[in-house]
Amino acid sequence: MARLLKVCLIAVSAILLGACSSQYEADLAKNKQWEELGAYHGEQGYRELTEVDIGKRGGYAEIDYEKYRAGYLKGRFDYCAGKQTVGTVINPGYPDDCMDGEGNSSFGLVDRGY
Repeated sequence: MARLLKVCLIAVSAILLGACSSQYEADLAKNKQWEELGAYHGEQGYRELTEVDIGKRGGYAEIDYEKYRAGYLKGRFDYCAGKQTVGTVINPGYPDDCMDGEGNSSFGLVDRGY
């Protein structure tokens, strides 16, 4: 019984934390803060959104995607440089993305939107 309660508590906590970041991302997209959204995704170790994904979130032009991408690259640099801030989480989901050298990135050209 105690184990079930513990599992439920962990699940609810994860959902609430996910809802907070999702709301934050939704607010950035709603306010057309594409560079900030990109920086957030890069700093958190998230995969880069494509131009189509940005369009689904309200971006209307290629310039919105370019703003997002500029922010993402800066955030990813901070992530890979090991910059530790309160909001930065090292994401084990893409451990090879920060390795030096070509060919080690988990991002292909298609994943990058090219």
